[in-house]
Parts: sequence; structure tokens; C-alpha cells
Amino acid sequence: MRAGLYLALRLTLRQYGVLLSVSMLVPFFAALFYLGGWAATGGRADLDKFLYQLVGMVLLVVAQSASSNILWNMYMLTSGGQLEYLAASLSRPLAVLLAFYLVELVVVGLGAAVIAAFIIATLKGPLFVLAMLLAVAVAAVTSLPVVGLTLALAYFLPSIRNPTPLSTILSVSVVFFGGVLYPVTVFPEVLQVLSLLLPFAVWAEFARSVALGLQAPLRQFGLLMGYFAYFALGLAVWSLLMRRLRRYGLYHAW
Repeated sequence: MRAGLYLALRLTLRQYGVLLSVSMLVPFFAALFYLGGWAATGGRADLDKFLYQLVGMVLLVVAQSASSNILWNMYMLTSGGQLEYLAASLSRPLAVLLAFYLVELVVVGLGAAVIAAFIIATLKGPLFVLAMLLAVAVAAVTSLPVVGLTLALAYFLPSIRNPTPLSTILSVSVVFFGGVLYPVTVFPEVLQVLSLLLPFAVWAEFARSVALGLQAPLRQFGLLMGYFAYFALGLAVWSLLMRRLRRYGLYHAW
């Protein structure tokens, strides 16, 4: 893991300016979505809607790091020929991928959280700086089910040789079923049930309650912990993928 952190940090610092700009775009897109809702409702959207969107955009950054970015990092390792080397060394590929995730959380996720925290604190009070930072920490810890889904989908990556379709599936699932930009309660009942089968919506609501309400909804804690079965599934599928790569020699197939 230590070697993976060093590699991830070195590569991330090369594009630090780009990643920092992503963090700075969070309030811009939150305001854009809010203004769209404000215009659609004839000016009846209250300020709480903006805060909902703002926290949602931060959570979207975290979810993106835990899902699509892991697929692209795996693609980078494989297409660059490093995956075979990592599989034979003490630095396991999964540890390196998780190291990339942790570094992106610190650089991009924390940056977005700090910017959002000061905006929320300006509107609701200084205590919400700590609340927002705590919410992102909670979101990071409870994002492992999202990582698990990503690892499960990564099994198909050597076959399609392009992470774009799998990345799109994850991104659409997070945005559409995730409750990060709007509550899933606006959906028909069938889609609400479908969203409960995925870990995104409960995960987002739990973190948002910490950020904006200074409370953790304990009624959702059991369901949130149940989603960790996705992480276990992801680890199992990842093991199958590594065995498949070693058996058929697909490390350099891309």
C-alpha cells in the first residue's frame, strides 16, 4: 500500500492544477442546477435546495473517485504494462488502486469539501464547517460498497478493452439513482425500490444528514452496513479476475 500511495501521489501531483479546478467547479455546478430549478419553479426554489445540490456535488466527486476513476486507473495500469509487474510483486494491484482512490479523496474530495464547507458555514453558521468535513469522512468510509460494485464491473474490462461503457453505467447509476442531485422520492415507487437495491441513495442521504442536519439517521445505519455485501462481492470478483489474467495472460491485451 505504501508503494501504491507513493505512485498515486507522484502521478496525481503532476495534474494537481486540473484536479484543483474540479474542486472549484463544485459550487459552480451546484449553483447552475439550483438556478435551473429556480427558473423551472418560477422562483419558488428556496436556499435549502442550493445547499442540497452543493453537498450532492461534493458527494458526486467522492462517488466518481470510488467508481469510474478506479476503472480508468486500472485501464492505465494495464495498458501501460504495470499490472503484470504489480501482480508478481509485493505491491498488489488492488492495493495500488485503493491507494489511487485515497489520494484522489484527499486531493479532490477534501478540496471540494472545504470549498462547500465555507459556503455552507456562511449561510448556516461556522459549526457547519466541521459538519461538512465530517460528512465527507463518513462518505469516504461508507463508500466501500461503491468500490465493490466497481471491482465487480472491472471483471469485464479485459474483454471490452475500454472503460467508457462501464464508467458510463456507474456514472448514470450514481446520478440517476443516487439521490445526490435530487431525492429519489420523486421517482415512481418501482424506481424507488430499485434505488434501494443500490448503495448510492442511502449513502448520500446519510452523509447529507451529517453535513446539513448535524445528525446521523440511525434508522438507515443497518441498511448502510448491509450494502457492505457489495464490497465483499467486489473482492471475490476481483480475485476471479486476477486468476483469469494469470491463466490466460491478458495483461497486455489492451
